[in-house]
Amino acid sequence: MLEVKSLHVSYGGVQALTNVSVHVSKGEFVSLIGSNGAGKTTLLNSIMNIVGKQKGTAIFDGKDVTKFGTSQIVTSGMALVPEGRRVFSNMSVLENLEMGGFKRPAAEVKNKLEEIVKMFPVLGERGYQMAGMLSGGEQQMLAIGRALMSNPRILLMDEPSMGLAPLVIKEVYEKLKVLAESGLTILLVEQNASMALKYAQRGYVLENGRIIMQGKASELLGDNEVKRAYLGKEYKEKWER
Repeated sequence: MLEVKSLHVSYGGVQALTNVSVHVSKGEFVSLIGSNGAGKTTLLNSIMNIVGKQKGTAIFDGKDVTKFGTSQIVTSGMALVPEGRRVFSNMSVLENLEMGGFKRPAAEVKNKLEEIVKMFPVLGERGYQMAGMLSGGEQQMLAIGRALMSNPRILLMDEPSMGLAPLVIKEVYEKLKVLAESGLTILLVEQNASMALKYAQRGYVLENGRIIMQGKASELLGDNEVKRAYLGKEYKEKWER
């Protein structure tokens, strides 16, 4: 469904991504893990053409979307849930959701709203509340709901666990699991490797702008080097004894 080939991105003299290639098949849940500054957000923003590419292509559903505008990419069936959620703080929950479907027919927006509220009941309960007044977890659910309003076939997720409590993180990932089981394709980038690989089918490891490892999520989760580098202090200490 999505194939990124030999992607190169730089900011000024700094090379953010070097020869990065990833693919996501229809119906897959794929996670890309890496530390802060590895280039994860740059990858998603480049796919969406929020930042430009120096080299490389992005193929979506057989179409080269490399030079598409961001709005055209959204219309084609991709949606991004950005890092830090970025809800419209001074707009209501309902208005935020409606913004996500602004290019869809009115009847479709109404039906989609009903679906979103059914999946995230708290958004229905807080419909007329300002989005900036929501908790971090509620804002993350709103950001997901807003992206789903465009009726995407693939959802790009950027650091969904950032700044959230462990129980809230689990709740968010359980919602993503439901979406994946319903047939939605998901490409997710995360620092929280244990959660990302637990729920995904396949994974990539990005380090200093390069893909250094890929495979089944379960295999990466059990890899000693991945454990040492990404799964916490206790693994690192055990590995270095």
